[in-house]
Amino acid sequence: MISHSAKALAGMAATELLTAHPELSALTGPDAFARWQNLFWQMLEELSAALELQRPQLFCEYVCWLKPLLAARGVSVELLSSAVERLNQVLQAELPGPAASEAAAVCSDASKLLLQEQPYSDQRDMTADPMYGRLVGEYLLALLEGDRERAVGLVVRAAEQGRSIHELYLQVLLAAQEEAGRMWQNHEINVAEEHFVTVVTKAVMAQLRSRAIARASNGQTLVVASVAGNQHDLGLQAVADFFELDGWRVINLGADVPTRDLVEAVGFYQADVLGLAACLRPQLLTLKHAIQAVRSSQRGRSIRIIVGGRAFRGGAADLAAELGADGYAADPHQALLLAGQLVGLTGKAQTSER
Repeated sequence: MISHSAKALAGMAATELLTAHPELSALTGPDAFARWQNLFWQMLEELSAALELQRPQLFCEYVCWLKPLLAARGVSVELLSSAVERLNQVLQAELPGPAASEAAAVCSDASKLLLQEQPYSDQRDMTADPMYGRLVGEYLLALLEGDRERAVGLVVRAAEQGRSIHELYLQVLLAAQEEAGRMWQNHEINVAEEHFVTVVTKAVMAQLRSRAIARASNGQTLVVASVAGNQHDLGLQAVADFFELDGWRVINLGADVPTRDLVEAVGFYQADVLGLAACLRPQLLTLKHAIQAVRSSQRGRSIRIIVGGRAFRGGAADLAAELGADGYAADPHQALLLAGQLVGLTGKAQTSER
């Protein structure tokens, strides 16, 4: 109900908020209504997913995630709390009794958390490993200065000096991408700069991949994809590279794959393991439906399914089984180990490197 009426409900909430806080129009410019309507729309999609998954805390996490993002753009926590309260009022007025009560309770909890809890973050600490922390910083600095050649050279030289390609992926490239996301959230860089980091990181991954010699084929096939609506594929490429280097036949379908095409690919390529990624919490519902569709196919009855992506962090990390998957992996290395266990491969996953 909420999802199907999200745009109209978002418009009502935006109108209520801008009427109560006219200063927001000056803060966000002439397109203030469109901006707030879009934000409320996303809130409603997050709320709908949290309710359908019976995980109301997921909406609270999302709203707390918004706290530093909007603060960096001049919107105080008090204004964000007021926005959630306005949304609450609209839902109570527009939804039927039981649905209104349930949604209102979740909104009320989120509004209270905003004022008393530390902001929620699903970002990893890029300096967690001191061996690679400096390299991450130097790599990002080169990219933000527009020096692609220097950035690529830093990582390639580290590989030439004997640093593990697996570790360079996990501790440098993916960590740098996480930090770029955090910087965008805090309004330290813009979308264009974050996209530049992504483009160069994909190029570096390709260079590192070309340096490694894959293990002999293990006879297993992995199909990996981002579910429909998920436009992100850098982490997906990292997973594909890890598996391919370990001897798997890998079919990387990329981002935003329609469910029907995904089912056909699983059967056509006779996949042994399917890896699915979701970035946003509402995409967990798409992922659930995709798994159900795969499981209903002939090949899908025996396939093993692993899920991952940012959508599973925080309060959703234990949702894999409820969604119909065989397991959740937080990174490419975990995915490789889990897949090996699921299909009965023995031995430690590793690659040879030139």
